[in-house]
Amino acid sequence: MASLRKIFKTSIFIAEDDPDFLRMLKQLFARGIENYKLSTFTSVDDMYKYVLRRSSGMGRTVLILPISAHLVETNNVFDTIEAFRKELRNVHVVLLNNPGEFEQKELERYHVEYLVDDIITKNNFARLRIQNAIRRIVSRDDFVIRRKLLYASGATATFFFLITLLLLFV
Repeated sequence: MASLRKIFKTSIFIAEDDPDFLRMLKQLFARGIENYKLSTFTSVDDMYKYVLRRSSGMGRTVLILPISAHLVETNNVFDTIEAFRKELRNVHVVLLNNPGEFEQKELERYHVEYLVDDIITKNNFARLRIQNAIRRIVSRDDFVIRRKLLYASGATATFFFLITLLLLFV
């Protein structure tokens, strides 16, 4: 498990214009025992430019975006998420919203369950919910990778077993 996390590094990108909330998130990840690569930005455009320069094929990316933020060339946050998904392979999105900022009709219109892993309301418990959401994302991805590795090792063992049986009877 530990070696799997070293291979599949998690990068967390946070775009937040509230300096107090951003400071609180930085402290949260600094105190955590997990080894995440953390990058913070004051705008989504800066984050997008950085991701375009840095984009590598391997790794897991978690984007923490405010629900009101979007790129200059997009109309809303969902178009922004789709732009990030075009550039990155394994991307997960956590949206932050203030109470009453987002309407239910927008949720239905964009099929949020396919684009977003979690929507968290900014309140006193937001930092704990963000931490739990990221841990859930990491453990779910690690489970998928372990399952694929298990299938590959089973197929390899079966192949060698069949070759051994074939050579035994020849």
